Amino acid sequence: MCSNPVLSVRDLRIQIGHQPVVEGLSFDVMANERVCLLGASGSGKSFTAKAVLGLLPPNAHVQGSIRLHDQEVIHTPAAQRRNATRVSMVFQDSLSALNPLVTIGSQLREPFTRHHGLSRKAAVQATVALLEAMGLPDPQRLIKRTPAELSGGQRQRVCIALAMACKTSLLVADEPTTALDVVTQAQVLRALREHTGKTATSLLFITHDLHAAAQLCQRAVIIERGAMIESGALDTLITAPQHRFTQELVTAAHSVQPAEFTSTTEPQSVDYLKSA
Repeated sequence: MCSNPVLSVRDLRIQIGHQPVVEGLSFDVMANERVCLLGASGSGKSFTAKAVLGLLPPNAHVQGSIRLHDQEVIHTPAAQRRNATRVSMVFQDSLSALNPLVTIGSQLREPFTRHHGLSRKAAVQATVALLEAMGLPDPQRLIKRTPAELSGGQRQRVCIALAMACKTSLLVADEPTTALDVVTQAQVLRALREHTGKTATSLLFITHDLHAAAQLCQRAVIIERGAMIESGALDTLITAPQHRFTQELVTAAHSVQPAEFTSTTEPQSVDYLKSA
């Protein structure tokens, strides 16, 4: 693990109009680390992700520091950031994230040619391999379809594949598996884990789902009402939660799925860039 974090957030404060939504949040994400920002709806986790991406609304008032590779970006919109501070994003709404008029293959091929320098043929091969890694059926046919011809779960996996293909050092995923069934969710989480493991990509995973966090992340930052209340290794937070809210999360997770859950081991990697 490198000495300098890929992402460093210090005393982040966000106000929308006159309403505070994030209050003094601080955390780091190191190289090749998967960190979960875990909290209930309305806790400020999505606003934190938007601040990292430079996508806050115009009426947002922001204070503090957000550094990507030691470069301050807190007041720099996404479109004005340097290449070294680019961040990939997986949004919750797959319909708005994908171009409805362009085939899936064309949308995925572009980052492989632009960011990986692949030829058109190699980019098509990498696209098919990545969709296979995401557990999507018959990717050779799927790349010829438009987003409207896919199910919601399929579109969400395409969005995750698109973020993976963009070749950034940090990927932010905001509730990317909320709309998926448990089998598809497991496939998506496994693909995210494999991707970050083999490409040294760091991950900031935004979720309210402790089970999903335990399958994917090594460390968690628990937030409530815009402030951090507890942080540490996920295994420790699950087995020995200290704060009342964390204890309630663990109790609720056990009541839904009584079997013991801990962070999972690394799966065998699937190399979708072997054609490069």
